[in-house]
Amino acid sequence: MVVHALRTRWDGTPPYEPSTFAGIAVEPLVDVLVDVAATEPLVTALPVIDAALHDRRVLPEMLAEAAETVSTAHDKAATALRMGSALSDSPAESVCRVRFMQLGAPVPVQQHVFARSGERTAVVDFWFPDQGVVVEVDGRAKYGEGLEAAAAHWQEKQREDFLRSFPEVRTVVRVVWSDLMAPERLRAKLLRAGVPCR
Repeated sequence: MVVHALRTRWDGTPPYEPSTFAGIAVEPLVDVLVDVAATEPLVTALPVIDAALHDRRVLPEMLAEAAETVSTAHDKAATALRMGSALSDSPAESVCRVRFMQLGAPVPVQQHVFARSGERTAVVDFWFPDQGVVVEVDGRAKYGEGLEAAAAHWQEKQREDFLRSFPEVRTVVRVVWSDLMAPERLRAKLLRAGVPCR
């Protein structure tokens, strides 16, 4: 079942037009995103929505209008469409945002930049400024294997030392996929770091 967004000023633009993928006709992208938002759990829908925004296949304004016009499963779809963020760099970051919301954590700043003139710069996945907590979502792929993994771990250690050198940073929390699949484990990590949860 496809839940169609009502047509808007964006009619005729690629996200509102049917297209083909691998030779198969597919619904307009906005309709697909609205349908996913209305029918799938938020933890499944948000990574899809974030990826479309991140890759600039749709504009945030298009999803905001779609959230206002969708009639079926309105609240569920609107929540997912409004949460969409082009700043999520991976499905794990999208799922992490869902978990933060479900756990009642404050809304963090995404892709916050820590920089000093003449020094390196570090962009973190999530920054909780009131608590002084950086949250990084780690996956094994970023470290590679063998010597490559050792070099990546060393660079990550240097990066974390740089982050900790900022007086506003109290701690850095590392989150892995298994934490995201066990929200109580994520809650425990956040609470230990001083990030309030429900």
